[in-house]
Amino acid sequence: MAIIVWIAIVPLIFTIMPFFKPRLIAIGLNAVLTDLLLTTVLVILMVYVAQPILMRLFRNWLHK
Repeated sequence: MAIIVWIAIVPLIFTIMPFFKPRLIAIGLNAVLTDLLLTTVLVILMVYVAQPILMRLFRNWLHK
């Protein structure tokens, strides 16, 4: 499961954080609030989008 979580979260972190963090800071949002907001979005995307997809893809491997 840890590998599946890692496979789900790393691409999300490397795509969402660099794209949105500078934009949110540029509009005046505090850096800590920006991190909290983006982390919340990342967790939601991971739990409800990425992880279910990966669980289906790796279903056979996980049930061995």
